Amino acid sequence: MYLEHFQLRSQPFCEHAAAAALWQDQRMKEGLARLDFLTTMGELGMLTGPSGVGKSALIKRFLNTLTPQQCETVYCHLTHLPSSGLMKLIATQLGEPPRRGKDRVYEQILERAGRAEGTLLLIFDEAHLLTSESLTDLRLLLSSALDVGPPLKILLAGQDPLRGTMKRAQHADLLNRISVRYQLRPLSKLQTTQYVDFQISQAGGDAKIFGEEVKDLLHDFTGGLPRAINNLAIACLLQATAAGAARVDEDVFRQAAAEFQLQ
Repeated sequence: MYLEHFQLRSQPFCEHAAAAALWQDQRMKEGLARLDFLTTMGELGMLTGPSGVGKSALIKRFLNTLTPQQCETVYCHLTHLPSSGLMKLIATQLGEPPRRGKDRVYEQILERAGRAEGTLLLIFDEAHLLTSESLTDLRLLLSSALDVGPPLKILLAGQDPLRGTMKRAQHADLLNRISVRYQLRPLSKLQTTQYVDFQISQAGGDAKIFGEEVKDLLHDFTGGLPRAINNLAIACLLQATAAGAARVDEDVFRQAAAEFQLQ
């Protein structure tokens, strides 16, 4: 096992790390600042970026900064559901047995928002999967929440096609309500090096396990996407362990990368 081989005390490059152990770079700081503004002054936020770029990690870190008194949150990633099912799911996650009829579920969600101690924030991950009907219903929720205090707020987080969807004429009203938007981009070459070093150090290892040239290759082959970096870095550690190598050099990297059909 590569943990023993490299004398690591924990799993590096973990997909589901605790919020306190998540890598934070300038991209994350900028994203957190915008999400913080959403909870205090905004109404609708949109977070976009390619798959594996770190949107869910940013949301996790953001949620870790909130207190129940400041903001009550509902996180939903089952965005592929029909609109009626999505509304019922929101009500259920708010601790309410869904009422019959979509209009009554609307009222139920708004009533629940009115009883929230702080702001009620609905977070929809994988929002690029939301149907047009669901987006319309979310706009109606926001419109109906004007007289609700504390206010109801929504964050849409999804892959890049979400931006195109929001530009359609039928969603113009919803697009105009977006007060906070952030495009999370892949890591730069320098950030990739820092990210790899951080993950290895967090696991109790020596950053020199990965050669500097390998860190550059990791960036080039993955495009700087953290999830892809995680998967390929683990493959490199496994390959080095199988070969009895003390570090991940270019030969080890290329053997591991070949399994991903990246060459």
